[in-house]
Amino acid sequence: MNGFPLLLAAAATLIMASLLFYSLHRRQQQQKRQHIQLNIQQLALLRALIAGLQRHRGLSNGVLCGDASLSQDLATARQGLDRHIHTAQALDSTHRDAWHSLIDHWSRMREGRSSDQANNLAQHHLIIRNSIFLMEDVASEIDLSEGRAELGYLPCIWREVIQAAEWAGQARALGTGIAAAGHSSAEQRVRMRFLYQKIELLSGTAFATLKRHTAEHPANGFHLQHGAQVMTDFLDCIQHELLGQEKPVIAAKSYFQRATQAIDELLALVDAALAQLQHR
Repeated sequence: MNGFPLLLAAAATLIMASLLFYSLHRRQQQQKRQHIQLNIQQLALLRALIAGLQRHRGLSNGVLCGDASLSQDLATARQGLDRHIHTAQALDSTHRDAWHSLIDHWSRMREGRSSDQANNLAQHHLIIRNSIFLMEDVASEIDLSEGRAELGYLPCIWREVIQAAEWAGQARALGTGIAAAGHSSAEQRVRMRFLYQKIELLSGTAFATLKRHTAEHPANGFHLQHGAQVMTDFLDCIQHELLGQEKPVIAAKSYFQRATQAIDELLALVDAALAQLQHR
């Protein structure tokens, strides 16, 4: 009988330890879920921010190259970016320094005081590149797939798809400027040829990767055939309208819209991935 209190005490200690362990485990799991949700929120915001900056780049270059008809669209794009930046200012992120850098860069860029076309493009390229770097850091900070095989395609989204969209965005900006000016230099055509090759390679790799993954996991539901065709049509447009002639006849707004359709198809893949993550 003398040992019974000791057994009770040991059992109570074991129960308390188990409860404490369970409580800590639940708290860790809850913190992990909150971390994942915050990162998904940041990725969605970065997707919108990158798209807005790319649009702003193309429109501003078109205006600087002489097409004033794009000015109202440019003002609308600037207002949309202001809203995204306002949302970013409220984030409580582990990447706050990178976010602050982007916010500061946009505050200096948004005034649009530079009339130098090359500097305007360079500043847009830089802030978009840093946004993409931040997206990659946020996406890789914690396993968003949580080990699920059906989400194994996610690295392709943050790398090939986003990079293809950015090269397409650069081709939209450069091509819009060329179309607005009505002529291109040899240097511009060399650059456009480089962009053409980057878009072709990365979009081709992305669609092939996602096609293989969709064959294994049909529930993902990517609309790949239509997107791949739109990309092919855009590449054909670059080839025939810009690379094939020194003095293009395509209107700046028409080219901008063709390029936008291609970029939207790529960003739709990002949206589909974010939707899957948010539903989980």
